[in-house]
Amino acid sequence: MAPGALSKKKGSKSSKGPPKKKQKGDLFSEKRPKKADVSDDSDGSDEEVEQLENFDEDSDSELLSGDDDPLADDFDDWFYVMWYGAEENSGSDSGAGSDGSDSDSDVSDIERKSRALDERRAREEKDADDELQTNIAEESDEFRLPTEEELEAEANLPPDLQNLQRRIQEIVRVLSNFKDLRQEGAKRKDYIEQLKMDLSSYYGYNDFLIGVLIEMFPVNELLELINAFEKPRPICLRTNTLKARRRDLAEVLLKRGVNLDPLSKWSKVGLAVYDSQVPIGATPEYMAGLYMLQSANSFLPVMALAPQEKERIVDMAAAPGGKTTYVAALMKNTGIIYANEMKEPRLRSLTANLNRMGVQTP
Repeated sequence: MAPGALSKKKGSKSSKGPPKKKQKGDLFSEKRPKKADVSDDSDGSDEEVEQLENFDEDSDSELLSGDDDPLADDFDDWFYVMWYGAEENSGSDSGAGSDGSDSDSDVSDIERKSRALDERRAREEKDADDELQTNIAEESDEFRLPTEEELEAEANLPPDLQNLQRRIQEIVRVLSNFKDLRQEGAKRKDYIEQLKMDLSSYYGYNDFLIGVLIEMFPVNELLELINAFEKPRPICLRTNTLKARRRDLAEVLLKRGVNLDPLSKWSKVGLAVYDSQVPIGATPEYMAGLYMLQSANSFLPVMALAPQEKERIVDMAAAPGGKTTYVAALMKNTGIIYANEMKEPRLRSLTANLNRMGVQTP
């Protein structure tokens, strides 16, 4: 090669700036200078162009066949990207370091609370299992009827209500599965007789009524029925439709401090009273005959009868007049009602209520 060509080549290389950092996508690609660029830098002589081309070919062959690694530049670029990328991220890491302690404390608090919840849940499950096992053990114990000596000893003492209630529940449980839970040698009749005695002592029913109820209902339903009898029921009013409407009566009583609600959907005249600041049986509205103190179950016979206007109705037990006045209201004071009462002292209350409620009498 000519010395002039070499000096020109070196001068052209020295005039260029430092090599640019290769992009990530160009790590394994090598760009060669175009012939047009070389030709532009030359003075236009064809000889120098040919010499430059020959020099490029020789340099390429030396680059591929020499001792230098062809992937060295690629490795340098990869190292540059990784190194300076880490330095760029170091600023954000150092800024986030101030919040590291707070985040660690938050995580530790969450872990501590989570462990506490797990421990509490485990204790609750263990307690539930222990209670279940206890209940199973108690139910598995065989119930034995009291002996005659024990019954005689109980008769000489005040009634133990807690013991009576427990024995009633145990007898009901045994009778519901008599084949598996019965005492050896005991008969169903023995359990029934003991149940009658305990129900009479605990609830105060006579033997005849308890015997009738036991024959009518299964023991489970009988116990539910008796417990329902023991629940207090609200006072019921029946609006006298001959003189007032239920809505108007309710508004007046609410103003007087009476807490009430409509009785139920099946009754259009009933009101249920929960509490009152005034005597409910001595209000001016009661004296005027706007309502009648009457239990809800006594509505049902009249509703089942469904009397019509101008009919003839016979009431065989009329006093104190709740059903009789209800029949008269449904008949709108038409027709005839024969109100009978066997006990003469009760006729006074019957006559007073008929007059107060506005029932026309001959």
